[in-house]
Amino acid sequence: MHDKFFELGGHSLLATQIASRVQKQLQLNVPLRAMFECSTVEELAEYVRGLQGREVDEAKIDRLSDLMAELEGR
Repeated sequence: MHDKFFELGGHSLLATQIASRVQKQLQLNVPLRAMFECSTVEELAEYVRGLQGREVDEAKIDRLSDLMAELEGR
């Protein structure tokens, strides 16, 4: 949750895929720029909270973490 996406080898194409999958999973429009502004899963979860205007439960944070790990090939 605290590892930095781009330091782990993330790149713009992968960021695009993540933004798309987050949008599908959470039914929420997450702009691509959020992937560049939020370098960790924790920061992305905070960003999503702001978009939703309510708290994201632990299950959604876990899904985001799992999604990031899957896309990073872990």
